[in-house]
Amino acid sequence: MIRRTFSRITSTDFQTLYGACVRTLLEYANPVVYSGRTKDVILIERVQRAATKMVAGLKSVDYETRLAVLDLFPLEYRCLRGDLILTYALFEQGLANRFFTVDPANTRREHGKKILKLRAHTFIRQTFF
Repeated sequence: MIRRTFSRITSTDFQTLYGACVRTLLEYANPVVYSGRTKDVILIERVQRAATKMVAGLKSVDYETRLAVLDLFPLEYRCLRGDLILTYALFEQGLANRFFTVDPANTRREHGKKILKLRAHTFIRQTFF
């Protein structure tokens, strides 16, 4: 739709359009969608690769350079950032005990927000947080 509407897109126009139209769709339900299916992650990363090629003068440049020029981050970084923000919000609201096994601080040097990683028997549980 963006490609049909605009004949030439500059980097500032792209950042506005990408932030408003594309990124919101890619990051919707981030912790649920990216819970381990690499096939879905590859498809979503492909959308970002194609979107960055629409900018004038960046079609023949490699993907990492396009991200640096447009001041964007790869999908893995955004997923990790979203997980960290969600974990922080759960701790601040006092809901961490519902989702994690919180390690009680036994010594003076530890803090009370340490998460124990339990052994997982399934792949989905292994990739959840």
